Amino acid sequence: MEFKDIRKSGVLLHPTSLPGEDLYGDIGPNAFRFIDDLSHMNQSLWQILPIGPVDQYNSPYSSTSTFAGNELLISLDLLVEDDLLDQKYLNKFRSSDKVKTSFTYFSNYKRSLLKQIAVKFNSNANNNIKDRFNTFCKNESYWLDDYVKFCVLKDCNSHKQWSDWTRSNYNSNDITYYKIIQFLFDDQWKKIKKYCNSKNIKIIGDMPIYVGYDSADVYHNKELFQLNDNGLMKFKAGCPPCNYQQKGQVWGNPVYDWTNHDKSNFKWWRQRFNRLLDMVDIIRLDHFIGYQRFYKIPINDATAENGQWDKSKGDKLFDCLASTINNDNIIAEDLGDVTPEVIKLRDKYGFSGMEVFQFDFNPSISYENSNNHSVVYTGTHDNDTIIGWFNSLDHKSLNSDKLSQTNLLDYFNCNKSIVNWEIINYVMSLNNYIAIIPIQDILSLDSSCRFNIPGILSENNWKWKMEEHLNNEVKNRLMELTIKNNRKI
Repeated sequence: MEFKDIRKSGVLLHPTSLPGEDLYGDIGPNAFRFIDDLSHMNQSLWQILPIGPVDQYNSPYSSTSTFAGNELLISLDLLVEDDLLDQKYLNKFRSSDKVKTSFTYFSNYKRSLLKQIAVKFNSNANNNIKDRFNTFCKNESYWLDDYVKFCVLKDCNSHKQWSDWTRSNYNSNDITYYKIIQFLFDDQWKKIKKYCNSKNIKIIGDMPIYVGYDSADVYHNKELFQLNDNGLMKFKAGCPPCNYQQKGQVWGNPVYDWTNHDKSNFKWWRQRFNRLLDMVDIIRLDHFIGYQRFYKIPINDATAENGQWDKSKGDKLFDCLASTINNDNIIAEDLGDVTPEVIKLRDKYGFSGMEVFQFDFNPSISYENSNNHSVVYTGTHDNDTIIGWFNSLDHKSLNSDKLSQTNLLDYFNCNKSIVNWEIINYVMSLNNYIAIIPIQDILSLDSSCRFNIPGILSENNWKWKMEEHLNNEVKNRLMELTIKNNRKI
């Protein structure tokens, strides 16, 4: 029996939201404690967002590399345990008021600490750590060498985007420093994954459909993107106008040259999938529509109204990945303007789709025959919390029917204080083999704790963090619902 043919459930929580002393969650002791909590609650899945380097807004979907790790997730506590960082420097870091309140100051200070650790790595690291570092550099050279060169050149060019660079010389020592920092992330992350798997918990990772223009991926692979002779984008990615976005959405990423990807036998994609599957157990393919067709917008347009659809080569890509991916390790985010062709592509390879309670629920429809192989969510990282969604119901229309707070409470025969738990129970009771619940819904949190509002560049996006670990009351409640709905493995 395949993994996805067994009823199970999990929690959506990005590591940056883990509790702890710092402004930003990391993959240290608090991550291990969260894994223990998942195990206590009989959860068998931990879903995260992309774990690559982030932009100035801390967005995990805007990264300088699709292969590298987010250095801000490195645990300083674990580096102290490994004698790579002196406790007094960690104490000084955490005593700063700015570190506690400013994401920019926090991230700059932490990166400077990591650079200091890298400078003293050879003198502080024991032989075992040095051996692991050398193995990492050898095994990951296919992406690591390009990435660290990109980072050093970006430093040399005052952090301008690569199309504006004027300097091409750099210090080879800086190359080593960036390799060490990536090793520290990779080494800690593999310990997290190993611990998860030892508890019979699988990690669901996330692969964004697009990469950022100012990234090592584009800089070193210009021929794989639709750029002009000067390396500038001809088009930018987005989505067309709809009932919710009258002028569409402009995402700004470069679009792929699928013909050149095909000519290369999809080498970059194969490396990308292999790298992520080395770090997680299951991949959620973001914007699955983009593997069947993509929307390209003229580069100088401020809105998406003049864009046009073009064909992708997802079928050829997935054929090429046949030995790497299967219907047990892929979830297709098939939300939005899904066409029969998109469904056909998803079903051809047996990928699981997605269903979201906030989008799909209608009290007049029976869900007894819901799609077993779709992964069902109360909400995603882009949705409001379930409490926030409920509180806004009287101002919204859903599925062309007016869904009010009153008729929802009547449907579940409950009061407002427990409506989130009734919805969680309902979602877990469905036929879908996999149910995922965002941590905010388990904690009964409102819209102030929303993780992201799509299409808005806001300093509040991607910043929410748990104040403390789950208490026993919450853990036991989710554990009981998991057992009740036959999702305990």
